[in-house]
Parts: sequence; C-alpha cells; structure tokens
Amino acid sequence: MNETIKKFIFLLAFIEGGAVMCVELCSAKILSPYFGTSIYVWAAVLGITLTALMSGYYLGGYISSKNKKTSIIYWLMLIGGFLVTITPIISDIILPITINLSLLTGTVISLMFFLFVPLMLFGAVSPLIINLLTNNAKESGKSSGNVYAISTLGGIIITFTVGFYTLPQFGITYTLYGYGIMVMGISTFLFIKTKAFKPRVSIIFLIGILSLNFQNRFETKEVIYQSEGILGEVKVVDRTLYNHNEKIHKNYRELMVNNISQTIMDKDFPEISYWNYVDVLMYNIKSYSNKGKKALLLGLGGGTLYTQLKKINMTIDVVEIDERIEQIAKKYFNINKDVNVVVDDARHYINITQKKYDVVIYDLYHSETPPIHLMTKEAFGEIKNKLTKNGILVVNFYGFIKGSRGKAARSIYKTLLDQKFDVRLMATAGTEESRNLLFICSNEELKAKKNVIHTLLYEMDIDFDDAFILTDDKPILEHIYLEAALNWRKNYNEINAKYFLKTNNSRN
Repeated sequence: MNETIKKFIFLLAFIEGGAVMCVELCSAKILSPYFGTSIYVWAAVLGITLTALMSGYYLGGYISSKNKKTSIIYWLMLIGGFLVTITPIISDIILPITINLSLLTGTVISLMFFLFVPLMLFGAVSPLIINLLTNNAKESGKSSGNVYAISTLGGIIITFTVGFYTLPQFGITYTLYGYGIMVMGISTFLFIKTKAFKPRVSIIFLIGILSLNFQNRFETKEVIYQSEGILGEVKVVDRTLYNHNEKIHKNYRELMVNNISQTIMDKDFPEISYWNYVDVLMYNIKSYSNKGKKALLLGLGGGTLYTQLKKINMTIDVVEIDERIEQIAKKYFNINKDVNVVVDDARHYINITQKKYDVVIYDLYHSETPPIHLMTKEAFGEIKNKLTKNGILVVNFYGFIKGSRGKAARSIYKTLLDQKFDVRLMATAGTEESRNLLFICSNEELKAKKNVIHTLLYEMDIDFDDAFILTDDKPILEHIYLEAALNWRKNYNEINAKYFLKTNNSRN
C-alpha cells in the first residue's frame, strides 16, 4: 500500500469516528420533538448505538477473515454515507407510524430504521482498516491503537462541531446531508484513486446528492421560526386556539421546545398568557411580596411572566440557558431589548452571584423535563442564601400530587420542608394532568396580604410516606417524575407533534 492511500485510509478512520457521533446526536434530536428527551430516549439512543457498533465490529471482523480488498471499506463508507444523507427522509416516513406506539417501543423501532444500519456499516470499517494495515501479528496492537485513536479523535471533534455549530447554524437536515456527502465524496475519490471505480458508485453518489430535493422536515406555513441545536428543536408558531374562558377561537403565538409549548401569547394582547398559571403566580407574588423589589426569573421562555413582573415595577434579572430563547423573545414576543438576560445554567448562576433577591421564580421546563439539579436540598439551600429576609421562592411544577405521578411533587415539597422553608402549595384550575402546581416558599412565615382565591393544597392532606428528600448525591427525581413527564409528552404529541406531522404529510 502506497503512502498516499495509507493517509486516506487513516482519513476514513477519522471520518468514520465522526460519522458515528454525528448520526447519534442528530438521531436523538430527530426523536426529541416526538418522543422527548427523557432518560428513556437517551437510553434507547445509546443502547441502539452500542448494539449497532457491536454488530458492525463483528461484521467487519468476519469480512476481514474472508477478504482483504480495500474496495470493501469504500463500499461500506459509501453506503453508510448515503444512508446518512437520507436519514431525514427515512424519519419523515417512519415517525408518523411510530409516534402512535408507546415511548419505548416507538423510540427503539424508529432508531432501528434510521440509526442502526449506518452505524453498523461504520462500525465494520475499523476492523477492516486494522486488518488492511496489519502485515504481521507484531503490528496488530500498533495498528489497532492508531486506528481507534484516530477514529475517536474524529468522534471528539465532530461531537463539538455538530453540537455547538452545525446543528444550531444549519439544522439536522443540512448537518446530516453535508456529512453524508463528504463521506460519499471521499469514498468515491478512493474508488477512483485505486482504480476500483464502478458505474453503480456514481449512481449511489448522484442519488445521495439529489436526496436534498426530497427532504422537507415538517415545515408548515404556521411555523414562522424554527431552529435545531444541542438543546433541542425550537419553533415559533402562529395558530388559532380555542379559548375556554371566553368560548371563542383566538390568534395565539406559541414558543415550542421539542413540540412542548413553553409560552402561548395572545397576539392581540401580548401581556396575556393562554395559561392561567401566570395569573395565579402573579396574584400570589403580589399577595406575599412587596412591590418594587428585585426578582430573579430562572427561565425566560416567550417572556410573558417577565412582562407581568415589569408591570409591577420589579427589577428583574433573567437566567436562560439557551441563547436562542432570548433572541426569539425579543423578536417574536414583544420583550424589551434592554432585558437583562444572563445566558447560563441557573444552578451555576445561583452559585456565583452575589446578589440578593426578593423573589426567585423557577419557570424552567425544558420540553417536558424539569431541571433535577435545581430541586435538591443543596440547591434549595443555595436559594435560601440568595433570598432577602422576607423573600419568596416560587417553583412551577407538574399538576400531579396524588398517586405515583405525584411522587415527584411530594418529594419536592418534603425537600423544601427539610430546608426549613414555610411552604404554600397552590394549584391552578383543572384536573391534575391539565393544571400546574406552584410552590410558594419563604424563610419567614408566609402571611397573605390578599384573600386566598386559588386552590390551596394543605400540607396535612398530603401523604409524604413514600416521598424522598432529594439530594445532589442521589439524583432520583429524574426517575420519579418520568410517569408525569411521559403523560405530558403523550398529551402534547396529540396536540402538537401529530398536528405538524399531519399538516406536513397533507402538503406532500
């Protein structure tokens, strides 16, 4: 093997390692608007990835014992690259079917269609390259080490490139298409360089290039903004919804993360939210806190809550982990350009800030998942130190308090009590699965200045026997909120995910 071909073989090892991570990350993001980002989804992605690589390693080892032609490596990379370019097309076909299955079954079947096969082909490449580079037994260890080191380096670089640049800048479709074309291009070049070129190589390459014309991932006229990034798919949507209080259809603007509505704003009256939890929260802030004080809002969303806080003359700091949200809130949701937004993780900000606040609000859902690292006794203890003497903490959470679905809320309540907070638990109107719970907490005894007009859930009526005190050392909240989170995901799939799938299919 000449040195030029040997360098290109190592380049293939680098690209193969990057391809594995590119396809894995993008596949998880393809799933997230329809199956969420829970531990179940990530476990399925990692499990299918490892199964595919295991199968690929075995396949590559078997082929290498039968055949030592370099063209086999090029074929595997060419076909794998082709499958990467058409992954969005495959997902368009399979997701409308699998979304009707249970979360675990739907996730696994979806991944088997658009993740398993390309990863298996890429996994088969490494043993073949090692076999190709190894002339005798003494060289096997060195060849293996070099190939896996270069492959892993490719995975590291592409993970950062895809996660922090190509996904937010270009989205899933163009990321997969671009990487797939690159893999096919280098494979085709090597076919030509080694005089192993066949006409069918150019046919596969040409179909892969043309595949972009058939990729149209769930675009509708109602979506006025859409972007994909490491933190998920973000959409801004204008559509008509039925207002149950006024009993009429009205025009609303929605901010969605992974097809879970984060903000629904009345377009005619931008300060009004479709959800009554904002009104309940504001009423209770006015009831338990003085006006004109400093507030820390953890989670910006579309900014409806921020707007309400400004109306009562509060000085507000906002912490938002996804920088896209700040830009969206200002452009599409009428938020003042001078809003003080810190792009940071909320727990990190709490740890480093020297400021004291009269009101701290947790409004932090990412899709259907709450931030478990902010709901431990250590996190609540840090919040206590950032509150003024009569300051209050408000935590927005799922509406379940009874049974297995309410175990997470009961555990949060128990943890707050463990940190010596005085707690009032308010519930918005509606059934448990359609309402919100608001934990109103203070270092001092809470004395309402206004009449209690919303549902107050009394501590004495709640059974804490099976509840946990949540700690950093044992992050169990992620497991005990899953049933509630999956219920939210199921409901929003009916409202949003299936709606966009249906609308897209009707356009095609």
